[in-house]
Amino acid sequence: MQKLFNADLLDIIPTERGFVYACRETLPDGEEAVAFYTYNQEIDIFEKIPVLSYISAKFGENGADIARQLGDFVTCTVVDITNSTRAVSYPDGTLKIIDNTGMELSEAKVEYFDTPACSPAANGTDLWFVVPESNAIINYSVKHNRIEFRIGSPKEKAFCHPVDISVYDNKLFICNAYSYKIRTIGLENYNVSDYCVFNEPVKKYFRVKDVEYVVMGSGVYSLDK
Repeated sequence: MQKLFNADLLDIIPTERGFVYACRETLPDGEEAVAFYTYNQEIDIFEKIPVLSYISAKFGENGADIARQLGDFVTCTVVDITNSTRAVSYPDGTLKIIDNTGMELSEAKVEYFDTPACSPAANGTDLWFVVPESNAIINYSVKHNRIEFRIGSPKEKAFCHPVDISVYDNKLFICNAYSYKIRTIGLENYNVSDYCVFNEPVKKYFRVKDVEYVVMGSGVYSLDK
């Protein structure tokens, strides 16, 4: 495992050649500001970028219009559902379905046991969410605006404060902040397994080509697998 950098991260998004991220920085006058950077894994270079480059990486075509309509375009997670629709999810459980121009098609509050579901990953036209305060993950139907089923609960220990979920190789990868683990669930049989165990909370896992990345409290790392 190799440490790449440490920052007060607000968001990090995989791209074709690496990732872009937003972080909080302190200016020379003591004021705080949000700064945006890109990392190119092919040439191992970090560069500061303008906010519009970050917005374009996150939202794609019409990104500026989408960001303007959302207002808060940093704290949300964005995933494509179809070629023409995408989900925008906020930490408080707010879910907005928008089209490619940013027009809002619907809005809902996604909760389980009265606690917010967040950080979704798409699997077909359904979404998988983590529910940190309920130690669960849920499968949510956008079409029917309802939870189809869940795995885990406040009384179970399969997940310990799950904070991020992603889909690779027909598996769900769930980052657990309190158990310091990435656990997987096979989408064919729903078996739960350990993938990686760390010595501090793990906040996010993603891949760019054959490189795996994890975000932890001490920084952003690439994994040697």
